[in-house]
Formats: sequence, C-alpha cells, structure tokens
Amino acid sequence: MHTIKHILTKGFAVLLTVAVLLPAAVKAMHVFENHKHEVCTEKTSDHHLHQIDVDCDFYKIKLNNSLSFSVFSYTLLEVKNNHKPILSQYQFISSYQRLGIVLRGPPQIV
Repeated sequence: MHTIKHILTKGFAVLLTVAVLLPAAVKAMHVFENHKHEVCTEKTSDHHLHQIDVDCDFYKIKLNNSLSFSVFSYTLLEVKNNHKPILSQYQFISSYQRLGIVLRGPPQIV
C-alpha cells in the first residue's frame, strides 16, 4: 500500500510539473521554429521597420490569463457600541475579594 501511494504521489508531481512547464516549452519551440529573421544592412531604412510579419502570431500566445471571478458577496456588519469601560483589572474576582496586589507567584524552574 505504501508503494502505491508513493508511485501516485510521484506521478502527480510529474503531471503537475508538466502542466506548469508546458506553456513555456511551447513558446520556446515557437521561437526556434523555421523563422527567418534577416538582418537588414541597407543604409536607407524607410519601410522595412514597419512591415508586419503576418505569418508569426507569437504575440498572441499568453502565459497568464487576466480572468477573474467575482463570486464573493458580502454585507457589512453594523458595529454596536455596547461595551462598558473596565475600571479594575480584577473584574473576574468576586466582590468580597478585592486585592491590591498583583496575582502572581514566584518564578519556578519548570
């Protein structure tokens, strides 16, 4: 049973790694395809800088999506001012046991 769980965990890790790295690999393969980018050596450069390569749709591949869902609906709670100021640090002690000292024992080695 332990080996099956170990194999499934490693398989899931490999699958997750492939899913994360696949878009980058596709983009890298597209870069090294049979694209011919010639270097222009002409002195007059009036038209070749503004020509669009319609064959290459490299700018259309995006690795991140700008898609967001707004499924959260919330309502603001009304804050009520219904508390009393604490006048004493010993409110938890009964009325006949008001102490004027700090309730603390000596330090001990634990």
